[in-house]
Amino acid sequence: MESRPEFSILATTGKGVEAIALARRHRPDIAVLDYVMPDATGLDVFKEIACWSPETRSVIVTGSDSAATLQSLNEAGVHGIFLKAQEPRDICDGLLRVAAGEVVRARQVMKILTASIENSRITRREQQVLTGIAQGLSNPGIAMELSISPKTVESHRASLMRKLGVHSSAALIVRAVREGLLDP
Repeated sequence: MESRPEFSILATTGKGVEAIALARRHRPDIAVLDYVMPDATGLDVFKEIACWSPETRSVIVTGSDSAATLQSLNEAGVHGIFLKAQEPRDICDGLLRVAAGEVVRARQVMKILTASIENSRITRREQQVLTGIAQGLSNPGIAMELSISPKTVESHRASLMRKLGVHSSAALIVRAVREGLLDP
């Protein structure tokens, strides 16, 4: 960003509380925030900046591709969401669009959010089976717990694996946590 003449950096910090104070003092056009900071999340900082400097548009750049994280940023109304893995040029171009008043989601962020919406279409019963799998229960154990047949549990397990695009129970759990369907 320093090399782009369109940008003027007023201040930098790696701490959330300090970022809030700097935004209050400088009232920047755009605040570029990391999602993970030592004393606050980027989402917390965004909310505080929105209170103290409502004209400041906030962009969060995150290393996390967790659907739950991205969904919370999206639902909170963050003006721009980008992944650290993106090309700096693409992030800078996105910042210009945010400065022009657009709400910008990086292409990869949109893919994750879209997949998350599709995956959230699991049924209540599939969610119950998923919870049983995460607890380490066998198919007969889940069946007994839910008062359904083991064959029905197998059917729900297969449906979950298909919807989440995985081929093993371990991968199912990892993906479900990543997608926000299970708590870590």
